[in-house]
Amino acid sequence: MNIAMITKTRERINLKLYDENLKILTNEIFEDIYTLNFFLQTIPKTFGQDKTLLIFNDLEKTSNVGDLSDKEADLEDYDHNVKLLLAKDENSYFIQE
Repeated sequence: MNIAMITKTRERINLKLYDENLKILTNEIFEDIYTLNFFLQTIPKTFGQDKTLLIFNDLEKTSNVGDLSDKEADLEDYDHNVKLLLAKDENSYFIQE
């Protein structure tokens, strides 16, 4: 299984793809989510793995999150900035904004 670490900032999206031994396979930079998604769908054929763990870290959401006290935090409604997705086939290799 490959591991894809995706970090989104205001200016760009960075993707680092690792194999199961954490050896880096590729390091790519994208301007928008659409070109990232196009590249993600090429991973199974290009790198020969059927499954990939996608770790999506949206740093824009991190900077907008204020400190909430435990009483104010409703974790069920809270939109987390890190998402873990398991892509099993070519059609599941995408990130929704």
